[in-house]
Amino acid sequence: MRQKNLLFLVGIVLLVSVLINEYSYAMENPNMDRKVYIVIVNKLTLLDIESMPNIQGLIDDGNIGLMNTRGVGSHRGAESFATINSSAKTYANNESSQFHNLDGEYLRLYENRVGGLEGDYAIGNIGIGRLYNQNENNKYVPYLGALGDSLHSRGFKTAVFGNGDTEEVIDRTAALIAMDSKGLIDYGNLDHILLGDIDYPYGYRTDYDRILMEIEEIKEDSSLIVIETGDLTRLNKYSSFLSTEIFNAKRKFILGNIDKFIGDIRENMEKEKSLLMILSPSAEETRIDNSKLSPIILWGKDIEQGTITSSTTNREGIISNLDIGPTVASFLDSSYANMLGNSIESIERNKTLDYIKSINGRINTTSKIRSRALLFYAIISIAISIIISSIFWLNIRIDKDMVKLFRILLLLLYGTPLIFILNSLFINDSVFKFVLSSVAMVGIYGLLIIKYNDKKAMAFISSLIFIIIIFDLLFNGIITRFSIFSHDPTIGARYFGIGNELMGVFLAVATLVNGILFKKYNNRIIPVVFLILSTILIGHPRFGANVGGTISILIATIYFILEIMKKQLSFKNTILAIIITSIVIMAMGYIDIKLNPNPTHLGKSLKLLSEKGNIIAYNIIYRKLSMNLTLLRTSIWTKVLFASIFTQIAVMYREQDKLKNLINGKIGKGILSGVVGGVVGFLLNDSGIMLAAISMNLITMFILFSILEDEEIY
Repeated sequence: MRQKNLLFLVGIVLLVSVLINEYSYAMENPNMDRKVYIVIVNKLTLLDIESMPNIQGLIDDGNIGLMNTRGVGSHRGAESFATINSSAKTYANNESSQFHNLDGEYLRLYENRVGGLEGDYAIGNIGIGRLYNQNENNKYVPYLGALGDSLHSRGFKTAVFGNGDTEEVIDRTAALIAMDSKGLIDYGNLDHILLGDIDYPYGYRTDYDRILMEIEEIKEDSSLIVIETGDLTRLNKYSSFLSTEIFNAKRKFILGNIDKFIGDIRENMEKEKSLLMILSPSAEETRIDNSKLSPIILWGKDIEQGTITSSTTNREGIISNLDIGPTVASFLDSSYANMLGNSIESIERNKTLDYIKSINGRINTTSKIRSRALLFYAIISIAISIIISSIFWLNIRIDKDMVKLFRILLLLLYGTPLIFILNSLFINDSVFKFVLSSVAMVGIYGLLIIKYNDKKAMAFISSLIFIIIIFDLLFNGIITRFSIFSHDPTIGARYFGIGNELMGVFLAVATLVNGILFKKYNNRIIPVVFLILSTILIGHPRFGANVGGTISILIATIYFILEIMKKQLSFKNTILAIIITSIVIMAMGYIDIKLNPNPTHLGKSLKLLSEKGNIIAYNIIYRKLSMNLTLLRTSIWTKVLFASIFTQIAVMYREQDKLKNLINGKIGKGILSGVVGGVVGFLLNDSGIMLAAISMNLITMFILFSILEDEEIY
């Protein structure tokens, strides 16, 4: 009797424990009934959306934006898919995404290559080992399957349907989005999801009816459902065999079926419990649109009409593929601590599709013209520097008119960054518009400097550039965001704050302007305050935290202070400068981590450094050195830097007295601090040659303009 009572009591205790655990689990997972649907429509363009009424309906009631699709080095293929589900940019190819339904032979293959299964999974990546091998030396150190692990750790299930298979290639890259770190997915169908159809590329198409039916069977248990529509992917691979007319006809037919399927998905969703995302992780359908940014549409709970942004980009209408994982995790109330991206946010706006088309056109135009325009600027700068330095070296006599011509040319080149910065205020959504506005601005600027080409003009231009960049930093790139001297969102290296090109301009004008202020007002405090404020703006997380740029201008500021206090650059002062710089960077990092809910690269890098140690420091140093060495060998900016150095040596050789007077004067403090800052920027930035060359080029022009003061030079 006592044993029965004891057993009964134990049973009650166990039952209560189970109920408490289930209740606690439910309390910890209040969003277990939420669903995220990710529909992959690879090669989708903004032009396609105009003929897709169901997607337009989602936009009218949801968000649309542009997504950077870059992995480590490519905008196409499997890299973007793997990056979505990783903590950082990831290497991947089709061989590393060999997903199959785990039954029979593929179950044995998976267990042989990876190990035994813990629990029931429908799909496994038998190529997961290759994916890890590819990323073994990845400088970004990605956590593969970060989203999948996050969801599985919270009890959420994942599912994937569809493929992009052809006769030659097994393409299951969409499954990379949902897998965990072992390559496992709970539900789905990848192997048996196509129908024979001679009207489609390779003779088969995705069976959307079957996908809808199988989703109904598992959606109560699944929280993340990824669907690869596949047919546009196959059309893209087959397109070289098709004429333009047939290609367009088949594409229109395929888009119509995809749009109908998306409408069916929407009808079967509970909006207040669901999030629908339409993604094209592989950018560019070159026969339609060669944009490297692809459309992204969001619809569902708490999403109002408008555009998107994230703390990763801090730009309206643009997000990174790294932001998809955190958005899914956030919606399901799961962790995204291991992911570098940030959750996508909505911005209210009307006529969103028109707005996104407009900024896409401007970004693509800037991206196309960027390298050519900068190359042209670099070549002209080299040419002018060599011509003028040759005059000094060869001791050639020139008359007053030639002096005036050179001064005008120097002012034109010195003001070119200003022209490119202000040109971004125009809606240049085509190359023709960009060229037209640039020519108009050069013409107006040229007329002004022909009339006004004295020292005041140089001081005025320097001050104007300095004020504009300060204003631009304070207001989140409102002026420069479409400038060729600003960031290129298609590259994805930086989306806000100040990049190395603009940092080179800013370093030069900031030091020169404060040298001019020191001379004009004979006051030490004014220029030092301006330089310190400049350092704070460049380094503060709120404004993008360009670490290399911060160190450059901070060292320039310290050197400027030493100069105006008539202190020598001794070993003691050098150590002091290093200590001050380290304290400032650590302080900025602390502010970023502790006070910024979405830390910048600085905060995240320091956090990773504390968590993973020397490997992160090694990767950062290696990345910066390898990038600088590559650019040093191949970049036009190397030649610009050497031309500037060559010119300064020529001036030093032939015009020692004038140069000595300039350098020893109060403006010379700004010149020297700018040179020192440029050297530091070259050493500590991953594109430091560009920063150093641009800043040194502007300083050289300033020196030449100041030297070309008399009626004759020798």
